[in-house]
Parts: sequence; C-alpha cells; structure tokens
Amino acid sequence: MKLSYSVVLPAYNEERTIKRAIDETLAAFEGFGAPFEIIVVDDGSHDQTASLVKEKQTQTANLVLIQSPENIGKGGAIKKGVEAATGDYLLFLDCDLATHPSQFSGFIPHLREHPVVIGSRRIEGSEIAIAQPLYRSLLGELFNSIIRRYLGIRSSDTQCGFKAFQTPVAKELFENLQTKGWTFDVELLLKADRAGYSIKELPVQWRNGRDSKVSVADGFRILNELRALKKNYA
Repeated sequence: MKLSYSVVLPAYNEERTIKRAIDETLAAFEGFGAPFEIIVVDDGSHDQTASLVKEKQTQTANLVLIQSPENIGKGGAIKKGVEAATGDYLLFLDCDLATHPSQFSGFIPHLREHPVVIGSRRIEGSEIAIAQPLYRSLLGELFNSIIRRYLGIRSSDTQCGFKAFQTPVAKELFENLQTKGWTFDVELLLKADRAGYSIKELPVQWRNGRDSKVSVADGFRILNELRALKKNYA
C-alpha cells in the first residue's frame, strides 16, 4: 500500500517519553485519513527506549524501529529515518512533542506547493505555551541572530524541531549531510536554499518539554561547525 506520510521520531534515552510520543502521533495521523508510518530511530540509547518501541510494535503494524549501535547525534538519527521513509511527505519532530503532531494538519496544504515547510516560534501567529528558562531563551535568540547574519539564512527559526518535506526532497537534502549534531538543521536549510527550494515557514504552538541536551560548553564546537558550513556553502 502506498503511504502518504512518514513520521520520523529520533530517540536518545527517551524511555519516559517514547510511549506518549508514539500514541499521540498515531492518534493525530489516524485523524488525517491517509496511510502513514511512524519511524522511531533509537540513537544508541542506554535505557529501555528500544524495548518499549518493540513492545508497541506488537500492537501497531505501521510502527518501524531503526536502531543505531552508537549515538551519532540527532541529525544522523533523522537521516537514517529519512533514508527508510516511503511516504509521499515526511515530518520529523521531537519525542517530547514540544510541537504536537496534530499541528501537521496545517502543513499538509502547503506541502503540495512548497518542498520544505518548517515550524517557527518567531513569526506572527506562533505561541509559546511553556517558555524555556530565560537564559536558554536569550542564548537561542543570540544563536539565531548569528546564524541569520553570518550564514545569510532567511528562515526565522532554524532550530524548531518540527520540519516537513516532500519526501524525495528530504532524501536529497539529507544525502551527504556533513553535520549530525545540533547544527544539522542549519545545514539542511542552507542546502535547501542553495538548491533553490521554496521554504515555507508556518507558526506553531510550542511548549518547553525538557532541558536541552546542548550546554553552553558546546558553544565553541557549534561555532566551528558554523564556520565550516560557511566555507562549504559560500
């Protein structure tokens, strides 16, 4: 059966959130009335994430589990999911459901016209239901400003973890992706822009579900990755 949608959930030590993420994604996409698959990519977890997904698979025919033997980073995990996707359109989102999968309903009409449709917390119509701690919010604003000025990215919110694609375009963009960690979103949007793909931003409701795994100490590594991206995509 031809699938309309593929949903990729990257998961690293998500035993507390993975069952809810699967259940609510299933419920949301069943409401769209088209065949779909959910692809969970276990990124070398050390907890019960994979076991819980396998348990859910006994009850859910359209649930796929991909296991990485080691932690390769969020971008690398999503890349594995994209490679396995068979739906016409693809969405990836975070297991904490900071942006709920039901919001994909507003993305569907735009995906027919735009190869890339991304969620944004920084445009009119967006809503922050539960905010990050102030210092993380300020760091996020600073990072976003640096990206837009330094790399010339026009998207207002590169790091919102709710992004959708026409699947062939997603496969093209993730092929040979150089960054597999936190800045993979930036490279993804750079590649899309350089390839001439139309990128549509839509407002989302977002709620802070957990502390980021990225710390201030990662700043120098991130800046080095940005320098490499500027050189490679100049």
